[in-house]
Amino acid sequence: MRLRVHEPVWRELFDRADAISEGSCREEAEGRVWYGTTSLILPLPLPVTHEERHFLAAVAARDLHVRLRAIRIAHREAQSRAPATLDIVTTELRVSTDPQGVRIDVDIQAPLIEVRLGTSRQ
Repeated sequence: MRLRVHEPVWRELFDRADAISEGSCREEAEGRVWYGTTSLILPLPLPVTHEERHFLAAVAARDLHVRLRAIRIAHREAQSRAPATLDIVTTELRVSTDPQGVRIDVDIQAPLIEVRLGTSRQ
């Protein structure tokens, strides 16, 4: 099941979110690939009960716009850290509760677009 909730509320939460990113490249048979993770903590206004945090995390996990916003932030974070332009990005997203609110972790995997001397990209 997918849901959509009031967009301005989520936009405000993302604007106040704490984002932490890390990642690195690995050499693979087809070239270098970027692997990274961005963790977002969406702070909820207090007081929020344990049940309310779980409910909001469940809603966030199913709201396509929330998921897309988190993936876009993670993609920007990864691109700013990668040594070359990212090609097609594959993501995995997890949503959980956090004592401050809702936590969204986005894992990113993307080959790098690089031109090597004497080779061409096919």
